[in-house]
Amino acid sequence: MLPLLLVLASTACADHEVPGFAGPAPTSAIAPRRALDLLAETIAARRLVLLGEMHGTREIPALVGDLIERESRAGGPLVLALEITTRDQPVVDRYLASAGARADRAALLAGAQWTEPHHDGRDSQAMAGLIERVRLLRARGRDVSIVLFDPADAADRNRGMATILRATALAAPQARLRVLTGNVHAMTDRPAWDMFDESGRRIEPPMTAGRHLADLHPFSIDIEALGGTAWTCQAGRCGAHAYRAKPGMHAPAIDIATDVGTAWDATLLLPAFTASPPATLAK
Repeated sequence: MLPLLLVLASTACADHEVPGFAGPAPTSAIAPRRALDLLAETIAARRLVLLGEMHGTREIPALVGDLIERESRAGGPLVLALEITTRDQPVVDRYLASAGARADRAALLAGAQWTEPHHDGRDSQAMAGLIERVRLLRARGRDVSIVLFDPADAADRNRGMATILRATALAAPQARLRVLTGNVHAMTDRPAWDMFDESGRRIEPPMTAGRHLADLHPFSIDIEALGGTAWTCQAGRCGAHAYRAKPGMHAPAIDIATDVGTAWDATLLLPAFTASPPATLAK
């Protein structure tokens, strides 16, 4: 069967500054408001949603922040799970309970995720801005929390991620859970295409966190773009790299999968990505 394509319109709002974090705050100027509308409509009342990202962009944390703000208006508990090392959970909890002052921000960015020499995009200025948005929502009385679920050095990282997410879902049965993770971890089905390692050798697709959570019926969305840049690590060098769009896709759209082996339940296509550098490089 052919996928359903819903066309996005690109409307924008004015930029704002996230207090204390370099770069613009996540707003619909970065993530088009129509994209937010379609994402929210696609998610609807689903409890467990995996948002598969390309790490190191401004647009994806922006869009997720907009989504969390919109969904939190409805009331009830909302959990945002981030692919950040679990060692930083106490650090993030303290920041969310803080006033967001300069010292509070410095303490957040002194955590293990942000001080790793390998800046792979998960410690971006945009990600710091997303955490700040959640802090501000909580200060306004919204029932939003953050759970970090990267077990870091676990022998089977995907299984470890799934274990933490499963425990989170069971501990808060009334909460909606929104998981921002790398797009491979978010796969809920075995892909039909071949996968290769860095040396070009064909490999067996991994048993992803999304596949480990199959009994919880997660809904997975791969977030892509027509082009642009992302802060990623390639060939041993971490920095802003060109992002190439999938061939054959010509218009911003959300693609609802109907075929077996599509790996994700939907693909959201944004106009462009813009690389977001590490938060610790902010001036």
